[in-house]
Amino acid sequence: MNTILLSIGSNTFAKTNIDKAKRMLTRLFPEIIFTQPVLTEPEEEKYSFLFRNILGKAQTEMTSDEVIDKIKQTERAVGRSPKDKYLGKVIIDIDLIQYNSEILRPGDFQRDYVQQLLTMLQPADIPATTDTTPVMPAPAPATDASAPAMETSDEASETED
Repeated sequence: MNTILLSIGSNTFAKTNIDKAKRMLTRLFPEIIFTQPVLTEPEEEKYSFLFRNILGKAQTEMTSDEVIDKIKQTERAVGRSPKDKYLGKVIIDIDLIQYNSEILRPGDFQRDYVQQLLTMLQPADIPATTDTTPVMPAPAPATDASAPAMETSDEASETED
């Protein structure tokens, strides 16, 4: 059995799109567990809206290539289109960032929000949930401007085009 870690994000109708992706991923990986969401500032200028991000952790018999193929199919089913990224819209982005002990996307793995979300993952015996109600963090030090923003309302991540 292989352990996988998925990074899931969206900046366009984020709650709805992440909930849809979570339902689909739960069909692929019945024992998957998800973190609560956090909001993060975009790292590139072409993105105007905050991102909602979560992690998913699961066990699978699939190879890493099979997992990547399945998550790309899931992205398309949720509504991802190649042209959207050029418009600054990320309908859904799902990345396999770790496969067993191998970090496949070291740049993504080291992001502050990924490291923050890793601390939220529960033991594998906790059942999967599709609730994406954000968790309110403990107050951050006022001098830490690099920390990701936490969501305070669902409207914060919903954008209209």
